[in-house]
Amino acid sequence: MCSCLELLGWLIAVYISYKLIDYLLRLPYVLGRFNRYILITGCDTGFGHELAKDLDRNGYNVFAGCLTEVGEEILRKQCTCRLKTVHIDVSNPESVRQAYQFVKDNIPEGKGLWGLVNNAGIAGQFGPVDWLYLSDYKSCFDVNLFGLIDTTVTFLPLIKQEKGRIINMTSILGRTTVAPFAPYVLSKQASEAFSDILRRQLIDYGCSVHIIEPGYYMTNITNKSSATKSLEYAWNRLPSEVKREYGGQEYFDTTVDAMMNSGVLKRLMSEKIGDVVNAYKHALLAVFPRARYVVGLDARFLWLSLQMLPEWMSDFILVKTNKDILMSKAARQNKL
Repeated sequence: MCSCLELLGWLIAVYISYKLIDYLLRLPYVLGRFNRYILITGCDTGFGHELAKDLDRNGYNVFAGCLTEVGEEILRKQCTCRLKTVHIDVSNPESVRQAYQFVKDNIPEGKGLWGLVNNAGIAGQFGPVDWLYLSDYKSCFDVNLFGLIDTTVTFLPLIKQEKGRIINMTSILGRTTVAPFAPYVLSKQASEAFSDILRRQLIDYGCSVHIIEPGYYMTNITNKSSATKSLEYAWNRLPSEVKREYGGQEYFDTTVDAMMNSGVLKRLMSEKIGDVVNAYKHALLAVFPRARYVVGLDARFLWLSLQMLPEWMSDFILVKTNKDILMSKAARQNKL
């Protein structure tokens, strides 16, 4: 018994020592901020917008990729002349090429990109699987996956030149699955796989790839009004027989109201988007960055825990205990 307790004590000591060393190694940041150039996509609002302003305040040379002229104008007013805005629609290959040329023309001779932050993304259409069409998946993948891939491949020569870093925004849903967000979840899980492939391929070039996996934060993607409109759009285009299966208009209105106002996801939402910005900064600027950043209490203690459970248990927790889930009237009666 004594030897077992001694072994346990040694294991605990080794684990604590490892965590302490790991923590200390992650503290130093790289030097030479004024000579580092960083491109961020999706800077109109949210994480990308806040990251661009933060890096600019701290002396880095930022190319802030925006989809709209309004987004560009706001950043120009709020930032120094070091920050340059560039129009980029990551779902449009020609727009990505034009952005590449702009960045290349505005970097000093012989310099490359220290960082590429693939932040641009959309929630896409959501609802039960039988409410969605193939076009819903394609439109979401065009931004969240194909746009990320196209932007990465296009700017890769500048990253290789600087032995820089690529930071990809995925989601904790890139590692676990929650209905009814099929197009979004699939695009993020594919983005995780692409990031892993890319990281291993670029090691020999001296480049690194990092993944940000946030939980649920209050941004435009999780906006309640947008989510409600998305469900209404999906519902209104359904054939009448599918609407009847789900209980008709009255049942739809009641269920959507419950989801939007008392759902589990609403209770998990965090307003601390600075947590995600800090993860981005560490991935970009730490001497020893992490390969993955799981951000948010819900991501760490709920979604990752669910992933490690047996499927029957996680299914029960996600489906059987969620009173607000959108399901057909017949399915709900069977549940009761």
